[in-house]
Amino acid sequence: MSPTYKNVTNQRQILNGKVIDPGQTICTTAYYNENDVKLLKIDDAPHFNPIIFSDVITEKGTVKIPEKDNLGERVVKYAIHFFLERGRVTIHYNSIKNDPPLNLYESAKWNVRCFERVIDTIVINSEENFMLNIIIEKI
Repeated sequence: MSPTYKNVTNQRQILNGKVIDPGQTICTTAYYNENDVKLLKIDDAPHFNPIIFSDVITEKGTVKIPEKDNLGERVVKYAIHFFLERGRVTIHYNSIKNDPPLNLYESAKWNVRCFERVIDTIVINSEENFMLNIIIEKI
């Protein structure tokens, strides 16, 4: 959600079915200076950022999918992006027992979309030196 608007009139405003009382603020990406709605932009923040996790992984272990985004909203739908710069890795979703694993080789790219939090944990294994880039974005 971004930016922040304020109802500076002395009348209720309705934006996308939501009532905004006089003096009330709202964060929304859906406000486009509609003729019948009068809101004043008071801040560019909070800034929208779909990235909820970004890191370069060089050791085997686990990555937990964040439950909330930078605005504190629950993350339900998200995409996981992998790019393996070097080495080979084996990735299991949620549990090491979840076979078959995703096997990535040097220069491999892989994307997966998740709905309803079907993946909570990424388990990363490798027997060699590797460099794995992981980006998780809210969708």
